[in-house]
Amino acid sequence: MTDKVEKYQEMMDLFRLYFNFSKRFYGEEVKFSQLTPQQGRTLMYIQEHPGMIQRELADNFHLRNASVTNMLKNLERDGYIQRKQDEKSARIKRIYLTHLGEKQVIEMKKSFNLILKKLSSRVDEKLLDQLIPLLKELNQQVRNN
Repeated sequence: MTDKVEKYQEMMDLFRLYFNFSKRFYGEEVKFSQLTPQQGRTLMYIQEHPGMIQRELADNFHLRNASVTNMLKNLERDGYIQRKQDEKSARIKRIYLTHLGEKQVIEMKKSFNLILKKLSSRVDEKLLDQLIPLLKELNQQVRNN
């Protein structure tokens, strides 16, 4: 009989397999975009939170500040975002999407919705109904302990 640690390891391995498959699936479906998946998620997050600062992005995506700096430089260079000086503090730069960034987010959302429809068509809805509460409980237990 396997012990609790082995079961937990098996669960983690299964999550990894699922996420690797999902990433490959997304990668094949979104080849048209010149953006990395992280850049795409970042643009969508900026659209939802216009005027945010770099630290908020780093915190949200659990990335190092240096990684976010490089990504934002590339997005700004390519015309997807602009950084504007804060009205109250010259040291703070607020991040906004450009028109090109807005157009890119619209296209990505369309693509992601199609991908989600394709992926969800492969999964039994009853399984999702069982899995979602279990994952919520698992996340709650991991956070609280």
